[in-house]
Amino acid sequence: MIIWHGGHINNHYNTCFWMLVKSGKTEKEAQQTLKGTFSEDKNELLSQQFQVNYEDEPAMFRKGSSVYRDKVETKVKTDDYGNPIKRIRLAITVSNLDIIGPEFWGKHQYILQEGKYRYEYVKKFDDIRRLPCCNWIVVRISACQFDKFSLIHSFDKPNDETALSLMNASASLMMEQFPDIIFGYGFSNEYSFVFQENTELYQRNERLILSSCSSWFTSFYMMKWKEYFPSKELVQPPKFEAEVLCYPKPKIVCDYLSWRQAECHNRNQYNTCFWMLVKSGEDENKANEILKGTLSKDKNELLFQRFQMNYNNEPAMFRKGSCTYRQKVKVSEDVVRDGWDVAVTHVDMGPDFWRKHIYIFDK
Repeated sequence: MIIWHGGHINNHYNTCFWMLVKSGKTEKEAQQTLKGTFSEDKNELLSQQFQVNYEDEPAMFRKGSSVYRDKVETKVKTDDYGNPIKRIRLAITVSNLDIIGPEFWGKHQYILQEGKYRYEYVKKFDDIRRLPCCNWIVVRISACQFDKFSLIHSFDKPNDETALSLMNASASLMMEQFPDIIFGYGFSNEYSFVFQENTELYQRNERLILSSCSSWFTSFYMMKWKEYFPSKELVQPPKFEAEVLCYPKPKIVCDYLSWRQAECHNRNQYNTCFWMLVKSGEDENKANEILKGTLSKDKNELLFQRFQMNYNNEPAMFRKGSCTYRQKVKVSEDVVRDGWDVAVTHVDMGPDFWRKHIYIFDK
């Protein structure tokens, strides 16, 4: 019910706000006009300035939509004389009613067994976890059921360069959407985003940060799909999940990123060997058996001896993953100041990298 109440307040405000904007006011002027107004003030504004009776607005706008199972009388069969036999059944109903008071719940007591009609107590059930302050927040996003997704969309094995570029494009848009992201690193089906130490994004609400990051990344991925796969339909929507980590020092963040880059190397080297074996005629079980227990140098030797392939000549994006960060660029010849642009590089994130990009962690 608290959501219903919030929906009414938001719609009442937005109706006034956009009527003011459409009448010629700027958005700031409209906000200033509505600042501190009560419900009756907004009704008076709509009536006097725009001849609009708020109560005549569609109920769906003012009250929102409620979906519930309602008791309806339904014909189930007929008796021997052709008379309908009816029973009470629960049918899914969509309505635009007041649910804030006791009248609705009095008629629909079967929906809720407890007769509480005040809604403030609902807030007590919110499970809000604030991430600790003075910590760098890392959100790692990874695709769910990616093997199935890549199979359905015929991604190249072991690496699909276009699909990886799509991930990088989505990550770049994430940095534009969230200015507090200072660095991103991704490979295969995952991307990690580092938020600055003092970010107040969603008041550091863990649940909101996770849901927002995963939904925005998914949206960007789908939005950019046609740009990178113009002749390939998106048959199945991607699904990305997110997890959050907190680190108190930049050095620990750097160690985390180095760990992910090491994982990129290990996973890609294995997959490169695996798919070269499979493409040469080995079945997948046999390929796994050949690679079982091998070290990095063993895999390099296998690639060179059997396939005349030097692993170090593979594209850096496959071997090292992708780093996404802001770097200074000259805006134009006429503009003295430098601007910032999102760069995507494929380099080792060792001490030399961080010495050259020390500004990334600067406040």
